Amino acid sequence: MAQSFRVLLVEDDDSLRSCLSEFLGSQGWEVGATGFAAEALHMIQQRRFDFSLLDFHLPGMTGLELFQQIATLRPLPAILMSGLASPEEAAAAQHAGFFAFLRKPLDLARLRTSLHLLIQTHFGGPLAPPSPPSPPSRPGR
Repeated sequence: MAQSFRVLLVEDDDSLRSCLSEFLGSQGWEVGATGFAAEALHMIQQRRFDFSLLDFHLPGMTGLELFQQIATLRPLPAILMSGLASPEEAAAAQHAGFFAFLRKPLDLARLRTSLHLLIQTHFGGPLAPPSPPSPPSRPGR
């Protein structure tokens, strides 16, 4: 059975947030989703999350600022997403300690690969359910 994770998703685009929630939920993961940084900070104080997926441009603060505020409460591996971030902003995200930076429009295969690497790095587990068991050894010896 695959590991189950709790994911904090912060994306202000309603349709993308819905799509990503569905995608993450299809992995068997619990998703806490919001479009607002302030609500995300409240959520992180109420529930335990294993990692986060943050939009760069949010109302009130950037995903980078949110990541830094979350780290003061509980360090959390994170992937940052943006369609508008400048090269300087992308570099700042890397220096801040984001696990990955993904450009929008998101490529779900790239997102899946990034999530797989994050899980292997931080939790030592696979993204997908384990392979089926090997066939039994030959009967009789």
